[in-house]
Amino acid sequence: MLVKNLAAAAVLVAFAQGCSQPKTSENTTTQPSTAAAQAVLKTQTGPFVLAEKAEVKSEYIAQTELTVPPDLAPQNKWVMFEGPTLENELIAYRFYLDSRHRSDIFGKKTNALVMDTVGWEYHDIMDWGSDILKVGESLGIGSPAIWYRDSLLTLSDCAEKTVEVVEGKGQAVSVRFTFRDLKIGSETRTIVQLWSLSAGRPHSKVELSVAEGKLPEGAVFATGIVKHLPEAESGTENGKFYLFSWGAQSFHHQNLGMGIVADMEYLPVVRENPLSHLAVFENSAAGVTYEFAAAWEADVMGLKSAADFRAALLK
Repeated sequence: MLVKNLAAAAVLVAFAQGCSQPKTSENTTTQPSTAAAQAVLKTQTGPFVLAEKAEVKSEYIAQTELTVPPDLAPQNKWVMFEGPTLENELIAYRFYLDSRHRSDIFGKKTNALVMDTVGWEYHDIMDWGSDILKVGESLGIGSPAIWYRDSLLTLSDCAEKTVEVVEGKGQAVSVRFTFRDLKIGSETRTIVQLWSLSAGRPHSKVELSVAEGKLPEGAVFATGIVKHLPEAESGTENGKFYLFSWGAQSFHHQNLGMGIVADMEYLPVVRENPLSHLAVFENSAAGVTYEFAAAWEADVMGLKSAADFRAALLK
């Protein structure tokens, strides 16, 4: 496990003007941050021990590179938030670092950057916001997957998974995941995911590539959003494919919008899936780039309808 220092760049955030000082889940007061976005990846100081996965036995320290323990389990407290988190002044997202590799959403009631101070009480609605999505075994929001012979494979069965904070603070932040020897049918590939978030928009970008050049024959990339609502709207506008849902689907049963946007060059099509509203990119064997975005009725963006969310998604 390698720890490196990243230089932080101070950038003025327009959204932070006039914000109140939020209380974190430890009931401390945080000054509004001058950074536009941040990446948070923290683990406890000792090694992961499966039998002690739910215990907090030490302080959390920031990491910039990490080889994921092969037995890292869901609901562990060894990794803060169970995985890396990207945050800007509007929203925050995380990817579970265990083999699920699903994405989740933190809704924000403040423009300040706070996720580096939040504790494990994030399922409650606090002054800063809350975890607002129940992911389960679905694709959450925008989780990468592979469509292979009419079956959906998540990026789970690999020989080794590493994570690296590429940019930790600034106008844009990013994290790179590498899945070495991911099993796809009888073959393996090394998949690289660059995940990024910029200031000013709730849109997070996912860029997927294949170290060996292409996926196996018959395999393409896919993504989706959890099917908490039975219907999702999809279509094309200005050369972009979109897929989204809006309604009372947050963890706290409030209105939440979730959506995917991608270029039409990847030939996206909507497929049936019992757990997720699924988008399959039929021209993506060599890689794909897409964005996902969310908005919560109680967050700082103030979107209150499906029409509002659709307009924001397609900006």
